[in-house]
Amino acid sequence: MRKITFRLIVPLLLVVVLSFVFLGIFVSRKITEDSIVNLLESERNLRMDIGELRAGIFGGKVVLSDILLSSRDKYADNATSTAERSDPVESQTRIRISDATIKVRLIDFLFGRLSIDALIVDGLDIAYAIDEEGNHTLDPMLDPPKYVKGALNPEYEEKRKRRELAKARRKMKSAEENVVDDSFNVSDMPMATKLKSLVLRDSIVSIKLIKSNNRIAFTDIKGSVSNLDVDPLDLIRHNSANLELSGNLSVTGPQGEIEYASLNLQADGKIQPFDSQTGFLNPDLITDITVKKGSRIMSLPIASKLASMLDQLEEAGLDISVIEEILVVNEDSKFRLGLRNYILRAVEPLPVIINGNRLVIDEGAWLNTASDAHLINASFTFSEKISNSAFTRANKMLSEIVGKSVAGPVAELLFTPVTKEGRIHIPFVSNGDFNRPKVRVSVALRDLADAVKESLKKDPLSLLKGLLDR
Repeated sequence: MRKITFRLIVPLLLVVVLSFVFLGIFVSRKITEDSIVNLLESERNLRMDIGELRAGIFGGKVVLSDILLSSRDKYADNATSTAERSDPVESQTRIRISDATIKVRLIDFLFGRLSIDALIVDGLDIAYAIDEEGNHTLDPMLDPPKYVKGALNPEYEEKRKRRELAKARRKMKSAEENVVDDSFNVSDMPMATKLKSLVLRDSIVSIKLIKSNNRIAFTDIKGSVSNLDVDPLDLIRHNSANLELSGNLSVTGPQGEIEYASLNLQADGKIQPFDSQTGFLNPDLITDITVKKGSRIMSLPIASKLASMLDQLEEAGLDISVIEEILVVNEDSKFRLGLRNYILRAVEPLPVIINGNRLVIDEGAWLNTASDAHLINASFTFSEKISNSAFTRANKMLSEIVGKSVAGPVAELLFTPVTKEGRIHIPFVSNGDFNRPKVRVSVALRDLADAVKESLKKDPLSLLKGLLDR
């Protein structure tokens, strides 16, 4: 009986193994530089270059090296063989990948499901520019191509109009309304997709803000997207992924001569890649963000403007110079941010401990990363140590000005609006252009002369005695 079973199993296993070998050979022969390039260039308005391709016979493993996605040209329009193309034109808008390793399940592929066990990307380098309306220079590359294999693309006009309509809706509607994104639709995916793990290593994203000429750079990016599950026909149940990402965010001036900030960031949590109703990329991604200890803000226009609005307090001897110092994050700070059509917003209060002081940005604050427009309600609370030192110095100065007997009442009138639980607490609002903000303190402030007049009304004899005793 055992011999019969053995004789049945061995040939069966041999058939299975040979089937996988022939399947691997068949698929590996189908995967060539030209086939991959033609596949992408027939869907997107770009040119693709691949330095090297290695397709393994076993396991469905494909390795691509020196990948460049750039502006479309006549070679892409005519599906010219990669061997016959000249070098692409250098451009400041680009997507480069040093190495990409893809491992797919061949059996699932044959049954119409793209199951990727692993996608490892090394050295991703993305560079583009954004104007104040949110249009970016990568945008044309996401359009459908006008010509495919030398012939007019029959889907060109339909897809182009759909994208233009979506972009128009995005510009017309505010950040609070439902806006249709235009960059990618789940219907563009040829089949249901599952991805166990996407790993990103040693990557960088460079963004130029056309309006201000400031530059944003995400460097040392590493992380992963795991358990991606997307089915274009059933987004209600199959539309999720887990995100883990870390890197450094730096903001510099036009020529890189001024560094405004250097923040070490970490993002993690479960995300929904697509809008389940429209099928477009989710226009309202909400992610848990951690600003790591040691992150620095070297120049913050809002802080400088806020300090200039507190002259009355400085004249009374209250030292608020800590607001304008280089701001260093003292401990990891975690909060939730939403991103909607280039607009960052706080979906909950954002507390950060900076130089021992506490900055809290209120829920609902937002910043348009394309135009630098913003609206922020926030408060800055000095540490107990700095508050006590500032109050002591101010009371001493007031005693010299109005006398010891009335320094207390005058100080109370001056400092009560900016005191909370014994600490200096300054609530404020900032709006307009982030580089030239309009800032106002959210409480009414008195100057020294007004405080003295108010004290005189309440107790003229004490004030007169105080002035004579100086």
